[in-house]
Amino acid sequence: MKKAAVATLGCKVNQVESGAIIEQLSELGYAIVDFDQPADLYIINTCTVTSRTDFKSRSLIRQAIRHKEHNPDVKIIVTGCYAQKEPQEISALEGIDLVVDNQAKIDVSQWLDNASYRFQDIMIADEMPWKPIKSIHEHTRAFLKIQDGCDYFCSYCAVPYGRGPSRSLDFGMVIKQAELLVQNGYKEIVLSGVNLGLYRDIKANKDLSDVLKALDEMNGLNLLRISSIEPDLWTDELIRSIQSSGKVCPHFHIPLQSGSDSVLHRMGRRYQSDLVSKLIEKLRAAKADCAIGLDVISGFPGETDAEYEQTIDFLNRLKPSYLHVFSYSKRKGTQAAEMSDQVHGETVKRRVGRLTTLSNAFKNDYKLALIDNQTKLKGIVEKASKGWASALSDHYIRIYARSIDLKENDIVECKAESLYKDGILLRTPDRD
Repeated sequence: MKKAAVATLGCKVNQVESGAIIEQLSELGYAIVDFDQPADLYIINTCTVTSRTDFKSRSLIRQAIRHKEHNPDVKIIVTGCYAQKEPQEISALEGIDLVVDNQAKIDVSQWLDNASYRFQDIMIADEMPWKPIKSIHEHTRAFLKIQDGCDYFCSYCAVPYGRGPSRSLDFGMVIKQAELLVQNGYKEIVLSGVNLGLYRDIKANKDLSDVLKALDEMNGLNLLRISSIEPDLWTDELIRSIQSSGKVCPHFHIPLQSGSDSVLHRMGRRYQSDLVSKLIEKLRAAKADCAIGLDVISGFPGETDAEYEQTIDFLNRLKPSYLHVFSYSKRKGTQAAEMSDQVHGETVKRRVGRLTTLSNAFKNDYKLALIDNQTKLKGIVEKASKGWASALSDHYIRIYARSIDLKENDIVECKAESLYKDGILLRTPDRD
């Protein structure tokens, strides 16, 4: 039996696509092994969101090349956003057999052992390809990709150049894929996309709110998570769909990026900070005790001390549940990379450290609030052993339960009791 190893970097969308690749390889008779083990085929699904992910992508490619040095028959295939942006750079590396574009990668038959395959420009893609998948490799929750690409072209972001224009999966296919995952034992689905809020099936006149309504009625599905949504794409109808749902997790992630309106303007963002404040008020009114996560970029070109302090003050007023903090990363081909007033690395490091400390405080305060409010937390058990079970709760806080009965993929639901390890200990776990 031939062996294949697949390495994945980056977002949930990449994980979904790697899952489709793995499932097709398994159907072709490949045994899937870890990337550090000997294999006949190595596939690297790369990311280019930051210079750090470029570095990690190159590191994995070099790791595969070292395997080939010991076995010249090894085949190495590189795909993903870094490969889409820099195909010639990767092709020039000795030992690379094929570079696959992002539009084709989900369909193995297009490029594996196919001499006629040709790399395509992602900017001309006009539809979202789909291959049905039954499982997500080594995950207890299923990621369901319903949208790809982005039309926003923020001044710092390379993603549109790696993913192309916004495309959406037909509404009927979304439902079929969700049903297939549930039929194969998944009780939790995470809706994902490169810019999820842009989801539209124009022919069927459906948007993201319609997807939530349909999945909320699906038998066998217990939890439904939604990935990050741009601040300007939260419609009142979407919020009403969330409020009326018994399955949508009360966890909402918003790419804020900055609390300074002048920085947001230079970033090419399509909103100001006041819109985010009002949005969070609506979300908290729709779902009590909901988790609010925010992306924040520190060190964007020209960010002054005063603008940075505006972000700190804004965050302290909002009091989110946590932050995802990023250092600004210069991406070739973007407007921000050409800006002259780049912020010094030591300044960025200091600002990131302060934001990280602030995030830890927000998260601790949020966990204590859940305990004080005796909020009921719910999750699908990921690990169970020696009388303990752990899960990622619907409120995006890890939960722990003392039980000899719980096993992987069981549902655990109970009120928060106390802080425990990196999360919360449940009072007396119940199970369905």
